[in-house]
Amino acid sequence: MEEKTPMESSDRLFVAVPAPPSVISSAESWVLRLKDQIVFAKWVHPQDLHLTLQFLGDVARNRIDRIAQAVEQAAVGAAPFSLHFQGLGVFGKPSAPSVLWAGVQGEVEKLGQLQRQIEDMMTTLGFVAENRPYKPHLTLARKFTGPAGSQAAMLDIALPDEWQTPWRVKETALYRSRLGSRPMYERVASFPLG
Repeated sequence: MEEKTPMESSDRLFVAVPAPPSVISSAESWVLRLKDQIVFAKWVHPQDLHLTLQFLGDVARNRIDRIAQAVEQAAVGAAPFSLHFQGLGVFGKPSAPSVLWAGVQGEVEKLGQLQRQIEDMMTTLGFVAENRPYKPHLTLARKFTGPAGSQAAMLDIALPDEWQTPWRVKETALYRSRLGSRPMYERVASFPLG
């Protein structure tokens, strides 16, 4: 009879670019003002803001070191680049969006190259690449619960000035999810670019 591995021996992992400190520090006060205008069931904790490069899912902990080595190798092959956030968007039905996000501008092609390098490295470790184009975004909230018709105005709300200021992406990170915790994501390791 095959022995089952206990659930505690795996982590839900993803690779991402952390949001810059200027965005994290201003997110809480901006969201507090926004909550009066836009009603979502769950807002992302400021410390959890990030640009996902690849979601890995539940992974055995004994694989984390090898994953970290692969992410580090991909990061070393990418030079730092500049990004800024611009505009709000939604995923899901326009009448009841599932996700509210901030758009990414700047050297987005370099972000895409980093994402493909990560994805290529993860493929060599047996992870499956997404079968849809990469659409970088900063998830802000999930599950719209406001009154019908109120969601249309949300896309006209301006982002804070500091979010629109270009910032240098100098690292990527491997994160684990801690479901039920706030903040929910814990950085396992960071990897400088270049």
